[in-house]
Amino acid sequence: MPGKIIELERQLSSATKSDERLRLMLELVEELEWSDYVDGWNYASQALELATALGDRSAIATSHEGIANCLWKLAEYPEALDNYELALDNFLSQGDLYGVARCYCGLGIINGSMENYASALECFDDGLSAARRSGKQALAATITGNIGHVYFNMGNYTDAMQCFENGLNFYRRDNDSHGAANMLSGMAGIHVYQGEHAKGLELVRRARELHKKAKRGRGVAVCMMNIGIALQKMGKLEQAYKELKSALNYARSIKLKSTEHDVLKNLSQVCSELDRKDEAHQYLELYLHGEREQKQLAVKSKNEQFRKRQLIREIQQQKKV
Repeated sequence: MPGKIIELERQLSSATKSDERLRLMLELVEELEWSDYVDGWNYASQALELATALGDRSAIATSHEGIANCLWKLAEYPEALDNYELALDNFLSQGDLYGVARCYCGLGIINGSMENYASALECFDDGLSAARRSGKQALAATITGNIGHVYFNMGNYTDAMQCFENGLNFYRRDNDSHGAANMLSGMAGIHVYQGEHAKGLELVRRARELHKKAKRGRGVAVCMMNIGIALQKMGKLEQAYKELKSALNYARSIKLKSTEHDVLKNLSQVCSELDRKDEAHQYLELYLHGEREQKQLAVKSKNEQFRKRQLIREIQQQKKV
């Protein structure tokens, strides 16, 4: 949260004790590693230097983990893997099973992103074992869901479904509506992919209600769109049209541009099937306009990511000199 980040940076600027500065840096990394990856990497790198000077093995491990968490989001996979492995070595030396589990989870995510599915499953299995032994059942459920997505990508729908069902059982016991909704969405995707549209429709409707309960606007919007798509595949075009119109209005109300863009494409297709050519053309034009905007934003984003990666490399080279 921006307010918390500003406050932590204010405290850091006035902190004089090394251990206090280290604590604040690591708190900043935790806040930034899901929003500003370069700033998160920068604070994690500073924390690593200070933790090394202080001989704080726990902070050294956490710093390497923070660096890795930021780097893989910048698609700097090799260096992210190196830092996860360094963090893992330090967590193992201290018997910190929770840290070990987090690192294996990160290693699994990167291998999955690189389509090294066998390695991803091996990492996730090790992470799942460590999470369970450390009593961190929420992380165990997250890793189980990650394993499910790997199986899904491999076309192993039976094992993927089992993973999603196991994750769902945990999230239900833990009263975690958001986690349960994600598992139901994964299960729905399997059913729809296999042509079992009615089963998929039922599950995605349940997921939508859970996202509403958890107040997750993006989840609600995506489920509304997927309900429309399932109805379209079932030949229920009027119902699909109404659901997609509702999804469009909802996505616009929460300014969720990416989902709005996807809904417009599906609305155009449904209107075309309903022989509403003018309306189909209208949605198609809006979709194409949005696609052009998205391409422009994608180019801008890639240029920005390239600039940031170059900055990271320059800083690293300076440290080696």
